[in-house]
Amino acid sequence: MPQILQRLPARSLAALLLAATGAWVLLAARLWRTPPIDNVEQLVWRGAVEWGYYKHPPLPTWLLAAASPAWPATPLLTYLLAAACMVVTLWLFHALLRPLLGRGDALLAVLAALCLTYATDRLPIYNHNVVMMPFIAAVWCLLWRTTQRPSLAAWAGIGLCLGAGMLAKYQMALVALCVALWWLRIGGWRVACHRWGLALAAVLAALVFAPHLLWLTTHQWAPLTYASDSSLGAHLRWSARGPHAVLWMADWMVNRLAPAWVLVFAAAGVLSQRPDNPERPVPPPDRWQRDFLLLAGFGPMLLTVALSMAGGIHLQMKWSTAFALWTVPAIQVLLPRRWRYGDAPLPRVVWAMAGLLQLLLLAITLHSADKQAHHPMGKGAWRQRDFAAMAHTIDVPVDVINGPYGVAGMLARHLPGQPRVLIDGDLRRSPWLTPTDLAQARTISVWPTCQVPEGARPLARGWAWWPRPAPPPVADGPQAAAEIARRAQASHTGGTAAVHCP
Repeated sequence: MPQILQRLPARSLAALLLAATGAWVLLAARLWRTPPIDNVEQLVWRGAVEWGYYKHPPLPTWLLAAASPAWPATPLLTYLLAAACMVVTLWLFHALLRPLLGRGDALLAVLAALCLTYATDRLPIYNHNVVMMPFIAAVWCLLWRTTQRPSLAAWAGIGLCLGAGMLAKYQMALVALCVALWWLRIGGWRVACHRWGLALAAVLAALVFAPHLLWLTTHQWAPLTYASDSSLGAHLRWSARGPHAVLWMADWMVNRLAPAWVLVFAAAGVLSQRPDNPERPVPPPDRWQRDFLLLAGFGPMLLTVALSMAGGIHLQMKWSTAFALWTVPAIQVLLPRRWRYGDAPLPRVVWAMAGLLQLLLLAITLHSADKQAHHPMGKGAWRQRDFAAMAHTIDVPVDVINGPYGVAGMLARHLPGQPRVLIDGDLRRSPWLTPTDLAQARTISVWPTCQVPEGARPLARGWAWWPRPAPPPVADGPQAAAEIARRAQASHTGGTAAVHCP
């Protein structure tokens, strides 16, 4: 297998990526009772194809809706879309790194990326980070191509990818800033193609994004308002910003990338022990190659930290998801040349180590799934909750379920006719419903509670359902504040958080 991968890079790389992602998708389909909360959210939003939604831009939902005629809109379809995004990302990742690092180091970077969480246990998660990743990879590929051979077509592609990426997640703006920084690095103002190319990319990106921008202006900037109510509006104290940024970067470099570092540095150790290593030194990268990889690997990180320091933004650890794999080649290009493979094939022992890492990650995933199965309503155990059993407690006809999008969405999938979801009782968050629909619908409500009031029914530990369009008001008493907090938390998380009752 290693020799085949060196001789037939295109076909064999495709086989490697499909086999790795396919195995983790099949495992998720068999192992977990419930899809990830982000997948449930997309399945709910698919009820209406819009130019935007209250939390995010629309591209992931569009892709799911477009794929639905060819495959039923089930959790498995979301798994396959997530895997497809990862395969495309890693294919482009390898295509860019092969001329920059050499065949051996490029393949090592792919094997290291396949050990990261979004290529293993979290591979089935279909969300805005995952959909943005292929567009990031495409921008880096096109940007390097036009660096080598100035091309208006490449700049046009960069603009289209930036605009489409912004329709996936606003973090794509960080990549746009990196493109501008690289234009400055290569002296783009001195080359007519680069001058016009940057302008062309900006215009095309703006045109692609413009309809969503118009939607934002007519919907009270809903996603930005949602973000400002959480991370963007945190306004950390000046004294807290530095430690918070350091912690976030440490999570990116150490926690998120730990399996990749194990493989990269173990492979370097293998190479350093080979007696023939001094006879085959790897040529040093030129300055543009090195700087390009450093920008791709660290540019989004440093820009995010700068924004946090300036605005007091509370950085969520998951914000590194779409960018972290690019830090692997950025570190590789800084390694001593005697630790680099260049165009040399990877030895069998490196393949064995990659396989062992995958088995270790599999064992960790199986242990986690078993632990969650014993406490499905506990913290972090969303994917083992049995919504089929919960749905059996609902013994009335249902057209609409009002509640947090995750719990209501999963109950809807297990009820006859798959009722539609009214997210948190808010029609602005549920564009697939109209006031007329609600007036004619048989609606129930689900909400977290520690005390099931008269007329309501228990759904699961810490949850109840109510055969009315809205949950009952919170009763006055010593637990009123806690009950309000539970409802607010469920609205924010979709119902994934554990409900702790005294």
